[in-house]
Amino acid sequence: MKNNFFILVLGFLALSINMQAQTLTTDTIPPGVQGAINPMTDNAPINSGDELLDASFPNSWPVFGSGVRMSVGGYVKSDFIHDFDYIGDRYEFELGSIAVEGSPERDLGGITTFHSKQTRFNFDFRSKAKWKSGKEFPMSAFVELDFFFDSEALQFVPRFRLAYGVIGRMLIGRSWTNSGDLTTLPGLIDFSAGDALYGGRATQIRWKDSFGKNFTYVLALEEAAGQIDNPNDLEGAFRAQYPQLTGNVRWHSMNGSSFQLGVDAFALSWKGPDYVPNVTKTGYALTGTGRFVLNVSKFKDSFMYGGGFGTGLGGRLIALSWDGKASGAITENGLNLNKAWWAFAGYNHYWSESFNSTIATNWGGTELTPDQTDGTIKKAGSFHANLIWFPYPLISTGIEYMWGLRQNKNGIEGQASRVQLMVKFKFH
Repeated sequence: MKNNFFILVLGFLALSINMQAQTLTTDTIPPGVQGAINPMTDNAPINSGDELLDASFPNSWPVFGSGVRMSVGGYVKSDFIHDFDYIGDRYEFELGSIAVEGSPERDLGGITTFHSKQTRFNFDFRSKAKWKSGKEFPMSAFVELDFFFDSEALQFVPRFRLAYGVIGRMLIGRSWTNSGDLTTLPGLIDFSAGDALYGGRATQIRWKDSFGKNFTYVLALEEAAGQIDNPNDLEGAFRAQYPQLTGNVRWHSMNGSSFQLGVDAFALSWKGPDYVPNVTKTGYALTGTGRFVLNVSKFKDSFMYGGGFGTGLGGRLIALSWDGKASGAITENGLNLNKAWWAFAGYNHYWSESFNSTIATNWGGTELTPDQTDGTIKKAGSFHANLIWFPYPLISTGIEYMWGLRQNKNGIEGQASRVQLMVKFKFH
């Protein structure tokens, strides 16, 4: 009886995958599969309002005895990596972990790493919330996990990625930061996306709404983040006293092109004893990201780009945050916040129905204070190029070459290159 049950479940899953492969079009294909505008982008879109009531809620089924529908998604991904030079992070191409010339790590050279840490799974529940007045609001709950802890000892332990609920237009929980426009990230095999992302994931309260036919706006309060360097070992600590205020306005077209303008405002505070400065300063970030879709063949090519600048934002720039000193520095004279900038560009192209490539470059830099040490990261950048093959719509394999540079305050640089091969099986 038990064997028959498993055979029935496997048969249902096979039928669902086969039906999906036959009915997808370039306008309805979800991220991360063959035919998508960017087939290497696997992050689920964050829906709100009437978007949650879409009858095409992919691969969902009813939770019997309730008005809830659910879906399970994710993928199994294995990566095979060879480093030609020393990189401190063996699993992601973290630019801050590149060893500079003259450092002891530089002499260690490259290494080969096999892992499946990026494997992820998620659960999406959708329903309606009914008030006593009789008015109904769409609602959802979303949870996602992977295995991407940095520690090798935790490589088989599930990691909490996302967990949020949506009711109507309001999202509450842990999700991507408001300024992190995931739709514009280049489609890279490398998990860190070339260090192109400003922001990350944060617990927040977010309101999203639309105006006009092609515009949306988002306002959010997010958990604060920052990195204060303490070069003189003063007593005290960085304290997040206020949430980060963020907002964006986004334009999107029917063919998938988009442009987003965002702004962040945040307070960075240092609290110490009476003889150490107790100070709060305000930082900001201005961001612009976009995607231009080109109908050059049966499938859609896309040009992705973005950038931004501000003061004190370095703690949320992946390329600069490796050593924990990116936002500013505290000295006897007070708190100094660092100016910083970032930019990226990428192009995604279909060679044929089964072959896809992305090239991308990503850069970030900061103006460090005079008190920060010579070994502090000042600038970092990378170049990526890949080739992805889809033998089947939900199965992909590919290879990517990447080159990166790290430059310290004193001008000493380190360069590194890596080749990464992956195989991925999607089940959503």
